[in-house]
Amino acid sequence: MRDYDGKTAAERVAERRARLIDAGIELFGEHGYAGTSIRAVLRQSGLRDRYFGESFPDLDSLLAAVYDQLVADEIAGSRAAIEASKGGTDGARAMIDAISRELEGNPGRGRIKLREVISGGPLARNSRQAGLAQLAQLVADLLPATPKVSDRDRHMFGLGVVAAADAYLLEWLNGESGLSRQDVVELVAALFDSIACRLGAKTPAR
Repeated sequence: MRDYDGKTAAERVAERRARLIDAGIELFGEHGYAGTSIRAVLRQSGLRDRYFGESFPDLDSLLAAVYDQLVADEIAGSRAAIEASKGGTDGARAMIDAISRELEGNPGRGRIKLREVISGGPLARNSRQAGLAQLAQLVADLLPATPKVSDRDRHMFGLGVVAAADAYLLEWLNGESGLSRQDVVELVAALFDSIACRLGAKTPAR
């Protein structure tokens, strides 16, 4: 049943939840997890107090949802970049290029994804592990498949590339090491290449 504004109760709940997530992205990105309160999120979202508990039991669960949204956006962008590439190293380069370009224009998102999520509670940390696993699988799928390497090991190699990429991205965004965005792209591509060679085959073109 739809009410006077043409929306169902479920649709209104989903809209309020999305507004809280948008507010979380803004505030966690600017002030950090420790510097953000539920009341600040409500002010930023323009919602009344009772609406936070409607979607989230606490701030940790909001941080987890914010991280999930950022990773979903990152994965969508990565897939599009990979699809437009030749696969293999070219795909890995396209993936990190897309990710770093997005963070360059939205440093607050980088702060949340690379630093603030670690400051959260168990829900945020679980979301981070799940997000890393999804990104790692994208990388693993770009690595050459060989009979001597199991799918699990390929996934672990992909996870290593993603973890290293996060470390490089954080160094770049911190601005203290002198790394440029292009340096990050080259470092990740070189790491991917070294793993591909370790697997005993050149990276395939699709």
